[in-house]
Amino acid sequence: ANFEHAVDDPKHVDLSNNMSAAGAPVTSSSAPDRDAGCVVPSFAAASELLPVPYSCLVLNSHRRHVALAPQYLNKKKTGIQEELDGELLKFSQSLNGVLLAYDNIRILGRNGDIYNDSGYIHMDIEASFIVFQPKKGQKLLGKVNKLGVSHVGCLVHSCFNASIPRPNLVSIETWRDAGPKVGTELEFKVTALDADAAGVLLIRGQLGRTRVQELLAISESSESRVPTDKPEPQDAEPSTGPTQGSSDDTPR
Repeated sequence: ANFEHAVDDPKHVDLSNNMSAAGAPVTSSSAPDRDAGCVVPSFAAASELLPVPYSCLVLNSHRRHVALAPQYLNKKKTGIQEELDGELLKFSQSLNGVLLAYDNIRILGRNGDIYNDSGYIHMDIEASFIVFQPKKGQKLLGKVNKLGVSHVGCLVHSCFNASIPRPNLVSIETWRDAGPKVGTELEFKVTALDADAAGVLLIRGQLGRTRVQELLAISESSESRVPTDKPEPQDAEPSTGPTQGSSDDTPR
């Protein structure tokens, strides 16, 4: 199937031969992993996370504009998928969150427009988007993947980095011995959300009050322990020489 220029206007591309407007949906492709340890879920896998407590995931139908390079004239489906794959795991102002997965793409209208002889094909699409929308004060669950004396790092949904500092009143020893361990799940409250210039999200959080109190109790218990068995001083060995002030009875 090919795109064809509309007969009545060379500035339009007829989309009907490739996909009918609002017709059969295009399914999402598998996006490559963004970095080691980060797994981008499929739409089906992300859908299963929607009802999980503290997921902070929402499913929305969203309309947006795309501009495909001329090379995608005869492979529109591939072009749309590559366009959306490039936005996965990046913060989006229009979505008010981070795109985790998409599916059910539909083209709106019959024609794609070409402006200023650039060759780019402009069109509007609609799709189902699963978006990660955490907010300050909400709870999240992450899997611990880094330990430090001042904080722990974890991954939320195997994708999003979160940093949780050691509470100020918890000693380093208690944090090391009784704090979070690599590979365990950690519940925390979001305190700040930042995105860098590339749209990569960084979550900052804090441990829940109950967990902090547990660590404080362990820390105080360790500090209050006093050894009960003190080593007794060794008995001094008897001196073989005369002591000061004693008489010398040795016959001369």
